[in-house]
Amino acid sequence: MFNKGKDNSNYSEKDANRSQEKSEGFDEFFNQVLLKMPAKSATLIRNSLGQTKVKAEAFLAKNGEKLDHLFDEYLKNVDEVTRRKCHETIHFATLAAAIVGFSPIPFSDAFLLVPIQLTMMMRLHKLFGASWSEGLAKGFTKELVVVGLGRSVVGNVIKFVPAVGTVTGGIINATVATTITETLGWVTVKMLNDGEDIFNDVLTFQGQFKGLLKKIQKSRNTK
Repeated sequence: MFNKGKDNSNYSEKDANRSQEKSEGFDEFFNQVLLKMPAKSATLIRNSLGQTKVKAEAFLAKNGEKLDHLFDEYLKNVDEVTRRKCHETIHFATLAAAIVGFSPIPFSDAFLLVPIQLTMMMRLHKLFGASWSEGLAKGFTKELVVVGLGRSVVGNVIKFVPAVGTVTGGIINATVATTITETLGWVTVKMLNDGEDIFNDVLTFQGQFKGLLKKIQKSRNTK
């Protein structure tokens, strides 16, 4: 009985340490993202972070269904450390995207996804030892943001309504922001794992992005 309690204690301690590591990892990721944002926007996001992060975490806990089965094939023959870091990197980016989605900045949050996605893609490239071109990557992310902006425009309009409007608009935009970011992350992982060059295989990238986006949306709609 004593040994069992000791094992549980050790497990709890390890679990707490892992949770602390993830929290510190996200903070480091998010600070890196904020440095790539316009100073004014970064300041507004920092000032509201206490509230928006709580909303974002609650949103992901409620709406972030376990979709690992969709991504298993993307991680074939990938070692456990790289696999874990891929999941963490995409999770950090998705949480950051949700925070921006809940931020009280009308008509700007979609474009603020670009530095989040660039940071995510850069880290994933480093994990797989692939070359990285931020200049070319900006073209991809900006094109995806145009799609995101179109889908989130209703949420942005609602944000102009005081109090309730900001909350409702945030939920709409958080859904769009997280779905697009998560999809981009996993398509990047798949192509890197397959040895494909994202910057040379643009059509393949776009096709796989649209295909996975539909799968994720279908999975969430059939919850």
